[in-house]
Amino acid sequence: MPEIGRFKIQELCVQLMYSFLIKEEAGIEIDFINALEEACDAKYEDCDIYLKEVLINCLKHQDKITNYVESYLNKWKFSRLNQVVQAIFIVTIAEFYLVEEKIDKAVAINNAVEFAKKFGDGGEKDYKYVNAVLQNCLEDGKNILLG
Repeated sequence: MPEIGRFKIQELCVQLMYSFLIKEEAGIEIDFINALEEACDAKYEDCDIYLKEVLINCLKHQDKITNYVESYLNKWKFSRLNQVVQAIFIVTIAEFYLVEEKIDKAVAINNAVEFAKKFGDGGEKDYKYVNAVLQNCLEDGKNILLG
């Protein structure tokens, strides 16, 4: 896999997580290795290690992340959010709290907002919502998420 920047890797994480959510909803089993190989156009061993770490954490802790984010949704259910926004939340929370190489809160939120602008179908509403929820989620949730 040719060397790509961190933002592009994060974008690929969101795209893959979105595809995993779609497959999950349809009852289709996720072939993690094949999905990464196709997305990276490389053998699994050659796929970016950061990409693998983020996605493994997304899937491993998906339920905890979902419950954690839902606690900040003000009477909304996580399942009612569109799947692009769900993927953005899952990836951002996993990357911020669960990946060894830390990302700055402002960078994490900014990237999530950019992904919501690019991939969201709710226009301005999506990225403002993502911004507002993440401002709260990324304050002090590590103990809640991992506890």
